[in-house]
Amino acid sequence: MKKTLIALALGAMFGNPAAYADVTLSGSINAGPAVVKSSDGSSNRANSIRSTNGATTGVTSGQTTDGINTNYSNITIGSMEDLGGGLKLDFAYQFTANFQSTTSSPQNRNSHIGLVGDSWGGVWVGTNENLYERYLYQVDPLDGAAGMGGNLQVFGSPGYGTVFDAPGQNGPLGPGTGPRGTAGFYRRTDHTVWYDSPNWGGFTFGAYSTLTAYKTGNTALSNPRVWGVGGKYVGPSVPVQAWVAYESHKDLDGLAVITGATSAFPNATASAACPGCFSVGQSTLPSSTKDQGIEAGAGYTFGDIFVFLQYEGLKYKADGLSALTDIIEYKRNAYGAGMKWNIPTGYVGLQYIHAANGSCQSVGGNCDASDTGANMVGAGYYHTLSKQTQAYIMATWIGNKDLNQYNTAGGTSAVPRLGGNVYGATVGLKHSF
Repeated sequence: MKKTLIALALGAMFGNPAAYADVTLSGSINAGPAVVKSSDGSSNRANSIRSTNGATTGVTSGQTTDGINTNYSNITIGSMEDLGGGLKLDFAYQFTANFQSTTSSPQNRNSHIGLVGDSWGGVWVGTNENLYERYLYQVDPLDGAAGMGGNLQVFGSPGYGTVFDAPGQNGPLGPGTGPRGTAGFYRRTDHTVWYDSPNWGGFTFGAYSTLTAYKTGNTALSNPRVWGVGGKYVGPSVPVQAWVAYESHKDLDGLAVITGATSAFPNATASAACPGCFSVGQSTLPSSTKDQGIEAGAGYTFGDIFVFLQYEGLKYKADGLSALTDIIEYKRNAYGAGMKWNIPTGYVGLQYIHAANGSCQSVGGNCDASDTGANMVGAGYYHTLSKQTQAYIMATWIGNKDLNQYNTAGGTSAVPRLGGNVYGATVGLKHSF
């Protein structure tokens, strides 16, 4: 439910109140305590991508962490103006509501301005959760992948500590904290232009691309770009839906994250994402990289129960590397199944995702990506307190193989432990307005 702001009062301060369009305030506050435990990591294990040889007990020992998850809590200021002739102007500024810490500040989340036509769809510019990600969270039975147990713990990620790659988290696409690489496909992008079609008999599609705002020159990895396309069908008269999406990343060097290449000479540098784990991946900067993700899924509704199947394939490739041990390609497939059961008091969500072992190629051949898979189970119950408020409990388990580390999302996450299993649970309240 949206509340109209007192635009007339603001307008009266500067002129004719009638000149100001209605502005709406909406959002969702979704928060509660969470506890996450990581088991002991592996030791004395190695493949062509990562190694834990020589890791100490202090690096691999498990740890329990608890805190307040604010999940995707947000506040949105929006306006929709009818321009006539079936054309509307759509504006929104959305910012995070991270109220769990005195050091947290509101940040831009999904904000845009654009034109929407009744017959042809809409075009927007701004910051956006792109279509590839939207298809993933729209089908997620645990409240749109808000956090604990959501499919973003595995889908859209090759593992290695990558969970929801928003701009500025793991550059180069945006001002990042990491010097090299961004591997996530479950992501939000800045400087984006996108198109979404209208609904034609249950079928919709869209396309998007980032602009070259983060281009730094004509050298290696200096011109990052993300683009993607996808289509979805939700039967208006039959309880069937299906979707497919593709996304491409140019010069984001996802292999740097997978191999732990945090400097130009990673073989002598411990990975910041996994202390004590040493890279055997990239000896120099690649001349260019291309990373690709494809997802597909289908679902069916039986009365009050919606069931679905999902697939995702990720591929990371780097050009211009020459050392025999340099990794030039990594691929990972994942498969999921889940259900959402609407009951009189709320709904129950359950899903299972299997990330298969990756495969890789190196310049010298004989590349080994064994023990890089994982299994994940997420379960939760949302209890309806009112039309706007629900109470919930969610839990998850992630079983990592020895040489990878998938993790939880939503705020409180496990301390990175390559090969460590992850256990998590949360309770909370969700209020929409």
